[in-house]
Amino acid sequence: MTPEQSTGYDVDYELTRFFRRVRDQAMSRLHEIHEDLDYNTFLLFIGIADAQGGVRASDLAEGMRVHKSTVSRGVSTLERLGLIERVQHPSDGRAQLLSVPPSARSQLEAFRKRNYAWFGELLSDWTETDVQTFARQLARLNAAAEQTPRS
Repeated sequence: MTPEQSTGYDVDYELTRFFRRVRDQAMSRLHEIHEDLDYNTFLLFIGIADAQGGVRASDLAEGMRVHKSTVSRGVSTLERLGLIERVQHPSDGRAQLLSVPPSARSQLEAFRKRNYAWFGELLSDWTETDVQTFARQLARLNAAAEQTPRS
C-alpha cells in the first residue's frame, strides 16, 4: 500500500466508524420525533427541514443524490406521519414545495439539541481550539466532497 492509499484508508476507516456511531445514536432516539420514523426517512426529513422556504421533491432528490422514487416514498411516509406538508410554490402555482410544519420543526429542534449535547460530551476534553480546528477541517472536507463529481 502506498502512503496515499494508507492515508485515504485511515480517513475512510475512521469516518465510517464514526458515521456508524452517529447513525446508531440517532436511530436509538428517532422515536422522540415519531415512533414510526426510520433513519432513511429521517434523512429526507432533515433535508426538507433545512431547505429555507421549502424544497421541491425533485430538487431534494438531486441534492441528496437519490432516485426520485426514493424521495417519493419517503415524502409519502413523512406526510402520513404529519412531519411535512405540501405548500404551493410562491412563484409557480403549478409546483409544490415540501416544508415542515411548526410542531414537527419543534420536535426536530429538540432532537437536535439533545444531539448537540451528545457531541458536547464527546468533545468535552477537547480544547476550544481543537473543536474549532476540527470543525473547519470537516467543513473543508465537505466542500471538497461537494465539488467532486460522483465516480
